[in-house]
This record gives sequence, C-alpha cells and structure tokens, in this order.
Amino acid sequence: MLVTLSAAALVGVDAKPVSVEVRVGRGIHFTLGGLAGSTVRESHTRIRSAIEVSGYRWPGRGITVNLAPADLPKEGAAYDLPLALGILAASGQLPAASLHGTLFAGELALNGDLRAVRGALAMATSLPELLHTMLLPEDSAVEAALSGGPNIYGAASLSAVVGHLTGSAPLERTHNPIADQTICDAHSDKEATASLAAVRGQQGALRALEVAAAGGHHLLMIGSPGVGKTLIARGASSLMPPMSAVEMLEVNRIHSVHRQATGELKFGRPFRSLHHSTTLTTLIGGGRDPRPGEVSLAHLGVLFLDELGEWQPHILNALRQPIESGSVNVARSLATVDFPAEFQLIAACNPCPCGYHGHKHHPCDCSLHKISTYRKRFSGPLLDRIDIQVQLQPVPAEAMDPKIASTPVSERQARVWAARKIQQRRNPGGRPNGRLKPAELHKYAALSKARRVFLLEAMELYQFSARSHDRILCLARTIADLAGRLNIVDGDIAEAIQYRRSEHV
Repeated sequence: MLVTLSAAALVGVDAKPVSVEVRVGRGIHFTLGGLAGSTVRESHTRIRSAIEVSGYRWPGRGITVNLAPADLPKEGAAYDLPLALGILAASGQLPAASLHGTLFAGELALNGDLRAVRGALAMATSLPELLHTMLLPEDSAVEAALSGGPNIYGAASLSAVVGHLTGSAPLERTHNPIADQTICDAHSDKEATASLAAVRGQQGALRALEVAAAGGHHLLMIGSPGVGKTLIARGASSLMPPMSAVEMLEVNRIHSVHRQATGELKFGRPFRSLHHSTTLTTLIGGGRDPRPGEVSLAHLGVLFLDELGEWQPHILNALRQPIESGSVNVARSLATVDFPAEFQLIAACNPCPCGYHGHKHHPCDCSLHKISTYRKRFSGPLLDRIDIQVQLQPVPAEAMDPKIASTPVSERQARVWAARKIQQRRNPGGRPNGRLKPAELHKYAALSKARRVFLLEAMELYQFSARSHDRILCLARTIADLAGRLNIVDGDIAEAIQYRRSEHV
C-alpha cells in the first residue's frame, strides 16, 4: 500500500513543502531516498522503537520511503513523525484519509515521546494553501501558533497523534501566545533598563543613545576603560519601543530556524553582544545548511560589538553590506538564501591599544605607530556608515554621588517612543529615519534655503562625504522628531554635525 503525507524542509528562514511517500510491500528492508541528510537516514531506529513501544506493530515487510522533490536537501529529525505515521497508514494501522491536509513534523524519542523541532514557525508561515492544519510537538506548536494559524495542534507522543487522527482522543488547538498581553509584559527587558539607570556622568553619550534609538541609527562610542561604554550599550534595547505582532513574527522566525529546538519565544527586542573572536560565518551566517548569523539574530534589535579595535578588519568590513541593505545574502553549494539583517549597530572601542590616549590623568604609553595600526582596523567606509560617533570622557568623582538626580529612563523612553510613532505615521512602511532611502530623506527632511547653505558650509569645512550629507539630514530629522518639531532648525543640524565629526577616530 502506498501512502502520501506532507512535511517541510527548511531553506533559510522559509520552508518548502515535502511529500513523504511510504510504501509497504514485499521483502524485508528499509529504503530511504530523496536527498536525505544523515539525521534523516538514522531515523529508522528511532521510528521502529517509538512504534513498538507505543503499542503498534512494525511491519515485517519491505518499507520504501521517498522524500519529494528529490533534489531538495532534507536535514534534521523533524521527519520522524511523518515517517512513522506513513508507516502506520501504509501497514493498515491508521486510516490514510486522516493524513490528508495536514503538515506533520516532530522528532521521536525511543519511548514514543515527541521532541521539539527546529523551524516550526518558518513551517507555519510557509504553509501551502492546500494544507490547513499542522500537527507538531507541544513546544513547537506554541511557537508555530505565533503565525496566527487557526488549526495548529501540539501532541506529547506518537500515540497522542494517532488518537487525534482517529478521533478517539482529539487534541486541543494551540492558541497564539501573544494574544495574552500579560505574557509580553512579563518579558520586558528590566535588566537593560537597570543598566541604563546605573550610568552616571555621561549625559552626552546618553543623549547620543537616545537619538540613535529614536531613529534606528548606528552608534560608535570611543573612550578609556571604565567610562561606561558597555553599560550604556546594554541599556539600548530598553529605549526601543516594544515589537509589534508583525515584528515579533519576523524575529522569532529567524531564531526558529537558527536555534536548537526548544520552542522558546522572544517577546523583547534582540540584543546580541559579541566577542572579538567571533568568526565570519558566525557573524554573517552560512554553513553547509545555511543558517542565519548574528547580524540576522539581531534583526530589529541591537548588535553590540565591544572592543572594536580588537576585531579582524575583514570581519568588520563584512558588516558594510548588511548595514547598507538591511539583509545578507549567503551563497553555498546546497542553497543561496537571503536573511533579514535590519539591526542597530552599537560599537565600543578604546582610543588606543592601552586605552588611555588623550586621558587627562592617565598617561598613554602607545607609540604613534601602534595607535595608527589600531585605528586602521576599522576602515573609513565602515565608519562612514556609522551615523553617530561620540567620545566619552572619564567620569568625575562627584558625578558618582547617588544623590545627584539623573534623567529617568522612563523620560528618555517616552521621548523615543513618541519620535518612533511620528516616523511610523510619516515614513513609507513606518520605517525609522535610519532606514529612509535618499529620495525619501530629501522629501521628509527638506531644509530651508538658509539651513541648506549652513549644511553645505559645514560639509566644506569638515570635508564630509556625500553619504555624510545624507546621514546628517537623517540625524537632524530624528533630532527634530524627538523635540516634536515639524521642521528642522539650525540646532538640529548643528547637533547632527557634531555626531558626524570623527576627528577622534
């Protein structure tokens, strides 16, 4: 008897439909075809044990399985459940008609329990129109339900799946987890808020962070050790507005295909903090079966690179394309995929190898050659793409007094959120100012004749590039939005120019 049922193969952050064809016939063998990976080829032992322990019969005959299309690579243990159900149906232990119209995925334990699988949300968002139901392990079903699909079921074991399909023990539908607002509120980033509240004496850097968060601008902080660069960076996500349902879906789909299968969801904006030993593949993505890298895992959140001067130049230069386009293209022998990468870059570095160049009270022991070599690690083209570059001075002792009042994080947060709402209503697609295209920027950040002359004079004085001209306009638009102004004023342009002056780098 021949039985066909539906599964899915992950390709990047999407999923392609796979037909699982199972035939039980003459002979005593288990043959698996269709460009199956090693994990799929090893499924025979898991499936047989799960079927027998669950009280069903393993066919004492030849079993032939084909995964179609044959030229699409199939990786992972998610095919265990559809293969087991196909064998049960082909051997007459399960009605074949009960399998139609449902996509199955799940890893089987030897005792018949179901384990979570990678990419459940990607499968749900790529569900073909002919399939209106998904049946998954319980943890994976919660993740898939984020897509809003009406017919997603989670099961704990193979026997529970069979009971649902035969109608003897129907499963309950899995509800969308973001429908409960209290769950989202419980995952607010309190640690990031606490980090920002702990910063003392760096009002200029905090203002720069506020502008960066309001417009989605990239930020570089330069300063001696201990001035608060890392603390400020870790608090960045607390200023950003909560993710919308669509953004939450985008972020979790990327994490779904990358992480080990846990079914854990992300309700807050991503914050990825990387060490300078990070490899190019880890940062950008790739591998034989291409998976998203850190730039994609930080999509719609923050990518923090500490000790920027210690990174390898070729790895830093690889950031230029995703910073510019908001995506990264990974080409490998098995597939070529595009991963979203609209992250906000926040970087921190010392002014020199010893960290004390220009310090008022601590002498620097670096030679000019050492300083020059250190600064060449981050190239001009990369720096030109970082909108805001600020230098942090050592914190005076009196500023550490806890009695000295500082601007509450809630006030900065309120200004940033209000500015983002202005941009959502005004900008195409609701994009932040940092993602505006040049033509859109000149429309929404138009200057009067006098202010244009002011900007052009500054460009001539500081020898800014053409890209810097646009980024200054973009920054000035964000600064005006923070103040709730419709038009850009001289002060907005002056502050934006200050952020682009990178003479200290």
